Amino acid sequence: MNKTIENQLRLCPTLPTISSVALRIIQIGRNPDIDLAEVARLLSKDPALATKTLRMANSPLYMRGRQARNLHQAVTVLGLNATVSVALSFSLSTWLRDAPAHGIDLDRYWRRALLSALAARLLGEHQDIHVPEELFLAGLLQDLGMLALDAVMPETYGQLKHIVHNHDPLPAYERELVGTDHCEAGAWLMEEWGLPDYLVLATRGSDDLSRIEVPEGLESFVGCVAVSGRIAEIYLVEDTQSATAAAVQTARSCLNMGPDALSDVLSRMGETLPEVESLFDMTVLSPPQALGLTDQARELLATRNLQLLRSATELQEREQEFRRQAHRLDYIARQDALTGIFNRRHFDEAFSKLFAQARAEAYPLSLAYLDLDHFKEINDRYGHPIGDKILAAIAKRIHDQLRADDLFARYGGEEFVLLLPGIDKTGAQKILVRICNGISALEHKLEDGNTLTVTLSAGIATFPGQGIHSPNELMQASDHALYEAKQGGRNRVVLADVAVKPSTKGRIDRPL
Repeated sequence: MNKTIENQLRLCPTLPTISSVALRIIQIGRNPDIDLAEVARLLSKDPALATKTLRMANSPLYMRGRQARNLHQAVTVLGLNATVSVALSFSLSTWLRDAPAHGIDLDRYWRRALLSALAARLLGEHQDIHVPEELFLAGLLQDLGMLALDAVMPETYGQLKHIVHNHDPLPAYERELVGTDHCEAGAWLMEEWGLPDYLVLATRGSDDLSRIEVPEGLESFVGCVAVSGRIAEIYLVEDTQSATAAAVQTARSCLNMGPDALSDVLSRMGETLPEVESLFDMTVLSPPQALGLTDQARELLATRNLQLLRSATELQEREQEFRRQAHRLDYIARQDALTGIFNRRHFDEAFSKLFAQARAEAYPLSLAYLDLDHFKEINDRYGHPIGDKILAAIAKRIHDQLRADDLFARYGGEEFVLLLPGIDKTGAQKILVRICNGISALEHKLEDGNTLTVTLSAGIATFPGQGIHSPNELMQASDHALYEAKQGGRNRVVLADVAVKPSTKGRIDRPL
């Protein structure tokens, strides 16, 4: 807020003032060793304020378990901080009700102030904040800046006469028109009066908490004040549905409070509003009005809660479906389109992890490299469709003989890789011999009615083994063993001689 507006506020003769008694109470309230009897003596100098304080101490809304028969007992029942808040509430409410107004509807302003004050108190109860009088005062004063701006610049602020009934956009209009908003003006005025910091902070953030930095421990307090104004609007605006939706949104963002909890607060509003009206000698809403608006808002909240639950369920279902689709797409991306088994991408990613696991848990890991014999000749003679059909049939036959933990993948063309966790070289050799025998016995029907058989060569390497310390070395050893199987006549299984490392970098050129 700029200095010009500050000076206007400072010098304005029609701004609200605090009674000398209340001001003195604020001053001595900063002394932790204050004698409550002194506070009672101060209050007795203002008979109206003393009477209100005694009534509040004995009201069903504030009574702490025993009745106060005199002012000293009332101060004792309420406590110092609460007494200060009560004194301020009554001292300022007297002025607020009778203040001159230009651009605002003072009756509506006062009704909103009381509704906000009560809502802030009840929200504090729900949030387990044990300072109800302080919350009541903070809710009551949160729009004080509206009166201040209206007092210092009546003609200018009077241009907002038709906007103040719609409270949400009001601060933005105020900033555009006068260079500040009622939240900042009210906070500045409270600082000038020397009011507690928590009141200043709650007022400054009452419209938008994101504009202020809230100290740790005060988040719920200022959140209750911010939500209280939205609750007050439910009872004041024509569009109850929109006001209720705004209250739901603010309660969730500021207090993590759902529609059911907000509905409980509204129920308490209807029950306790008559007592507040009695204490402040004003009718905010007629009983039928209060009951009707509360019931309407609670019905909307119930509907809203059902909608949120339905939306949450639908969102969860969509999320689960997205996950299923993502999982399915990921699985498809890791599959070989022709054979249906895993592809090279998946094998390469899983191989390193399985090797590291075998090393860490000290169990054997065997890798078999498989290659169909003379498969190029089959493609050349019978065509690729026949070759593809044979490849798919052989892949299925091998896959059906494996365990769930085995990793079988097409590595390229007519080449396959098979990873056998927990299987040593002897066990791996038996498995691969059985597989090769089964493949050679498998008959593939041709279009002319004849059948065709295909053989398979395999090379096996096992970790741990001499010279094998990494996935790459295990792969090279099995590749070299496959080369030996091809050179040795095909249709056979060869164990790697890991003492002899392949001299060729990368893949070995093997006979078909």
